[in-house]
Amino acid sequence: MFERLRIVLVRPMGPMNVGAIARAMANFGAGRLVLVQPACDWLGDEARTFAVHARAILEQARVTETVSEALAGCVKTYATTAKLGLYRRQSVLGPGEMAADLWRCAIEGDVALVFGPEDRGLLTTELLQFDRVVSISTADAYPVLNIAAAATLLLYELFRNHPAEAARGETPYALNRDLATDERKQRMFAKLFDALERVGFLFGQNPEHLRYALRHLLGRADLTVVETDILFGLAAQIRWYVENHPPTGKGHVPQNPPASSRSSK
Repeated sequence: MFERLRIVLVRPMGPMNVGAIARAMANFGAGRLVLVQPACDWLGDEARTFAVHARAILEQARVTETVSEALAGCVKTYATTAKLGLYRRQSVLGPGEMAADLWRCAIEGDVALVFGPEDRGLLTTELLQFDRVVSISTADAYPVLNIAAAATLLLYELFRNHPAEAARGETPYALNRDLATDERKQRMFAKLFDALERVGFLFGQNPEHLRYALRHLLGRADLTVVETDILFGLAAQIRWYVENHPPTGKGHVPQNPPASSRSSK
């Protein structure tokens, strides 16, 4: 199932780091590298030197302009972070938990493990695009890992937790649940957040905290196509109610509400 795993680097700055990650990928069986707006020469001498015998991974790397393009078609996405606020701490996965969850979902389709740029990591707004968040425990005195070291640790956990059944071409525990793709989930969340804004749920000085909590609460659910359709319908019903409910809010029964819209369009 390693062919279903994408390692995604968002705006990588150091060619040596990119090369070292390519080498770690080869060490542990991963081969699909995606670079989002790379800020370095990933095919230059420095990157190739650190890749050693994994230069083919650099040469075959796919380059995209956006995170959404890099995640297209994935059924589960994992973002790495060293920053753990209140809501992140409640939903974060450790390396072993991530590996077990990722392989369980890889049975259904492509999965992505994503790393942010070396200087600041993924932005909070970018973390909202992912199903789960992963963090590696470190000493409090120096908690931030080099990106290549972090990638190596997580790739080792994926290699160590790779199911033996999959290695033999067997998937006796396949779920066959038709998991929703990343594109579908992104459209659904956009509509759901818009609906929640209309009823005043996303409020306060920093509504992004609520968005983050909801995004990763639902990200843990392994949403299927049918389940995202239900949430599309919920968002449509909320929006319809806000647009059609009388200002007084009393003594009125809405007539002919729309049938539950289960469409992503």
